[in-house]
Amino acid sequence: MTTRNDEFPVPDAWFHLHVSYGETDSAGVVYYGEYMHWFERARSQLIRDRGMSYAEIEKRGILLPVLKAEARYLRPARYDEQVAVRCAVSEWGRASVTFVYQVWGPPDLQTLLTTGTTVHASIGPDWKSVRIPDWLKALFID
Repeated sequence: MTTRNDEFPVPDAWFHLHVSYGETDSAGVVYYGEYMHWFERARSQLIRDRGMSYAEIEKRGILLPVLKAEARYLRPARYDEQVAVRCAVSEWGRASVTFVYQVWGPPDLQTLLTTGTTVHASIGPDWKSVRIPDWLKALFID
């Protein structure tokens, strides 16, 4: 069983939420597509925690569209449960970055519910591939 003490890249960030009714199916279980939205929100939290917003990254001319997204669903999250999504950068490519995620739930946010990754291209405003700038990498160095 995975625990919150297992190896996970740092720096990391946590995004906390209570599952809303609209995020669930008729059985009260979180719809699988909602996890991607949670990953996005956790990724934004990580960037914000590092001192910048995603909007600022775009203003500096870097866009990070998703190239690939994966999730492994281990246990369901349910309506009105508190969950926490953990996010970190796991890999840098020349013109890409990979984020890794864990979703933790009850009891006491100690049960691993889902794991995932997203791979993002680094592109300029012209939608052409660009090298990840040093200033962006530097955000994620402690």
